[in-house]
Amino acid sequence: MARRRLVWHLGLPQAARPVVPATIEHHAEALGAAGVRVVASREEADLATHELLRTHREAGLARRDVEGRWARVCDRVWEHRGTSVVSTPDLGAADKDQLRLALDPLIGVEVHLVLTLDAFSAQLYGAWLAELRRGSGTGWEKYAARVLDHATGGTREHRQGEDYWAGHELGSLVARWAWTLHHDRVHVVADRDPARQWAGVVRQLRLPEETATGLGVRVPAYADPAGVAVLRRVNRQLDAPLARASTGLVVPVETRDAEAAAMPTVATDVLAPLVERWRTTLEAGGYDLQGDLVGLLDAGEPTSLPGARDQLGVAVDALADALADNSALRTRVADLEADVARLDRKRRKWKRRAAGAGAEG
Repeated sequence: MARRRLVWHLGLPQAARPVVPATIEHHAEALGAAGVRVVASREEADLATHELLRTHREAGLARRDVEGRWARVCDRVWEHRGTSVVSTPDLGAADKDQLRLALDPLIGVEVHLVLTLDAFSAQLYGAWLAELRRGSGTGWEKYAARVLDHATGGTREHRQGEDYWAGHELGSLVARWAWTLHHDRVHVVADRDPARQWAGVVRQLRLPEETATGLGVRVPAYADPAGVAVLRRVNRQLDAPLARASTGLVVPVETRDAEAAAMPTVATDVLAPLVERWRTTLEAGGYDLQGDLVGLLDAGEPTSLPGARDQLGVAVDALADALADNSALRTRVADLEADVARLDRKRRKWKRRAAGAGAEG
């Protein structure tokens, strides 16, 4: 009987661009033809993650929207006698109790965890975007400074620093997840190149070489920093945070030529001692480390968010889209009001007729 294997991509929480989930979804049909079952779409994986982390309310979801999602994913793993794959990037932040809920239905399955790490600036940028979508008005430079201070012996009292390292402290994350697994089944891919991040997942799928070669990586664009800056300014003016609607102000960069300038960076080489401790821990524990953790550090001058002119351009485009949507909604409301008035006239007409018929009887 074929052994059930699950290649489970964790990633780190709040990726600035979801390379592995996007690539798995794009190649789902080809993977299925090669005998690898994709057991959850990106939307299903997100809902299952909210169920396990109990964060559905923060995402604007009701309990019924997420109830039983992870159980259905695990059922598909058991239904398939072979290799399955799933990507739940944000689940790396799970605590031990949440981990038990996730792992208990998979007892008896050969689970291989693949944890992909991007450049530290990209990790910070993704986490900052998540803060903005929750309604934060904190600027990029201030947010990055709080996170880095928390890790380097500076101020450790701010919630944003604590929240970030709860899901990004690699040593603790691996220790939480690997306690019930063989250490050689925990694979850490440390590379800022999206193609090599994806290759780390494909390697565990054990596909024929010709099949694996044809499954190229899909690289989503970074969110445009100018749009993000506008979102931050809007959030600072509102009492209620912009949650899902906020992504409308985050305009994706379309061309790879703009990719180098599509994400602000910060000098993260101050994390070198922490990174060295991680490397020592992984090697001593016998984990499969692919790539170079030190290569994820950024040195040199940090780059800031775009200036007022770029932000104004994004704001104008967003306002034009909002006005167009508003105009369409006004037209729709007018049509609905006309329908309501027509139906109300009919209602009154039939009511009068019914009253007249009753009087004659």
